[in-house]
Amino acid sequence: MSLDSRVAALDSLLEDAGLDAVLATKDASIAYLTGFWGLQMERFFGVTVRRGGAGALIAPSLDRDSVGHAPTGLDTTLYVAAKSNGLPTLYETFGQAKRIGVEEDHLNFARAKALQEAGYELVPASDLIMHLRAAKDAQEIAAVKHACAMIIEVYEEVWADLKLGDTEADVNAKAAYSLARRGGSQPGPHILFGAHAGDPHGSPSDRTLQDGDVIVADISAQFDGYWGDMTRVAHAGTPTDWAVAAWNVVKEAYDDAVAATKVGNTARDVDAAQRRVVEAYPEIGACLHGAGHAIGTEIHEPPFLVATSDTPLREGMIFTVEPGIYDSERGGIRLEDDILVGPDGPVNLSPSALELRVVG
Repeated sequence: MSLDSRVAALDSLLEDAGLDAVLATKDASIAYLTGFWGLQMERFFGVTVRRGGAGALIAPSLDRDSVGHAPTGLDTTLYVAAKSNGLPTLYETFGQAKRIGVEEDHLNFARAKALQEAGYELVPASDLIMHLRAAKDAQEIAAVKHACAMIIEVYEEVWADLKLGDTEADVNAKAAYSLARRGGSQPGPHILFGAHAGDPHGSPSDRTLQDGDVIVADISAQFDGYWGDMTRVAHAGTPTDWAVAAWNVVKEAYDDAVAATKVGNTARDVDAAQRRVVEAYPEIGACLHGAGHAIGTEIHEPPFLVATSDTPLREGMIFTVEPGIYDSERGGIRLEDDILVGPDGPVNLSPSALELRVVG
């Protein structure tokens, strides 16, 4: 789907939603509609789409060169950030539109208040935009697959280089460099050792790799605007009985959750598939999170594979499927791949060996 087609598709939803226009402010949504990635910080960026298909990309003049190269058919409107907060320029792009759909999970309070004081009625529209973004086209699917291919190359470097005595901080720094030199932006390796791996969101530290440690390596990065996100597991030396048992549980949960990632199921069905396996083994560890999340121009996108979501899975959606089991004293095991909801069932966009690799 071309960028202009995406704008047209969004326009086609406005009448039924009772909206005069939509304002997109998330980096990922702006890029989805225009191909432009900005650096927001304190400055205002946005895309307006009015009923009828007219619209604009609004950005500070600081970004004039990047905006000028954006492959969008929308008007591009620049403002001088040293003299304006950009909102008067935004208002001009609305024309006669008054009922405005906004990304309510992103537009900050001060800007929302200013819009309301200027006479605009704001309506939540994140779901409207995500309805389009959720189902990926062939080009987007290829982009996620490419990102995963780059990450798979990084894994081979990580495993080849890893040795006893290495610190988590050093290993993560090397992986981040390996991602960056391949063109990965926002490189996000999250590699933890031993008991520390029992904390899914623990921060890499000066902890050193010891014989008997489990190693959970969650590696992600954005390539050409699209994310890949994978997790693989290794063990320093001969795997312990606990590590083998935990691995087998998570692999079974992974297989069941991947199989459930198909049209006809809901997000909670995928989570239930992994949860019924992991929660059957409390003596091994705890089930601390859902089965995964959608991925695309953002690393975490809705819908989320959690027990509270009844969102139907649609062809073209891409999810991380990442069951895990965790013990604060012994560590954790998590397996993660990026799975496409295909016309004939789930398709793995990150195919590489799933094994409890032995290092050291």
